[in-house]
Amino acid sequence: MNKSLKFLNTLIYSIVVTLFALSFSIAIPLFWRGFYYLHIDPYHLVEVTGYSKSDLIYSFNELMNSLMFFKTPFSEGVFPFSESGKSHFLDCQFLFVLDYVILIISAVLLVIYLILHRKNKNLIYRPFNISSSIFMMLVPVILLGALGIYALIDVNSAFEFFHKVFFPGKTNWVFNSYTDPIIKALPEEFFIHCGILILGVYLLIFIVNLIYNLIKKNKLGKNKIYYSRRTHNAIY
Repeated sequence: MNKSLKFLNTLIYSIVVTLFALSFSIAIPLFWRGFYYLHIDPYHLVEVTGYSKSDLIYSFNELMNSLMFFKTPFSEGVFPFSESGKSHFLDCQFLFVLDYVILIISAVLLVIYLILHRKNKNLIYRPFNISSSIFMMLVPVILLGALGIYALIDVNSAFEFFHKVFFPGKTNWVFNSYTDPIIKALPEEFFIHCGILILGVYLLIFIVNLIYNLIKKNKLGKNKIYYSRRTHNAIY
């Protein structure tokens, strides 16, 4: 295979693996509604908001259904909302839908690449006998880790930085608890824990991928030694 084409294949494959791992990690807190429920009692959200636990669960489900399914009318359950608050959640909707579109596309491409790779082992470079995806996956680890450290130092500044990056030019993410009381039901700690969950899932995928590659590398090394000895013995 042409070196330029092989390099391009390797680059695309590495990006696909990384996008799949990242979008899958982000999808966990989006689809796992129970993760929010776990925050209701520890953070006394019933007392903070004045609504019952069943109302909070209902409202969260209504909001997430609105953001993840285009045909579902926008709703915050029992909570009233302003147009500014609604517009921010609709901005979030775009990012949520973008995430699972990337997840689906990257999953399909990954399956295709794995099938092609089984048929042609020379399709992708393996530097140091390790999948090139390992090196590409390090980029989000570094970026997410840096953001995590930033949040530990100054959570408010990190929160502001995050919104300015993903919602450039927008100010509707600054909620007024009087016009958009749902913000009281979504404490800062919940978003921090979502970030930790995303990073944790991503790191788990990265570690599993790394361990698999190290085992495979070790197996290939043993096979090379075995066949080298057989060849040597056959000669002499």
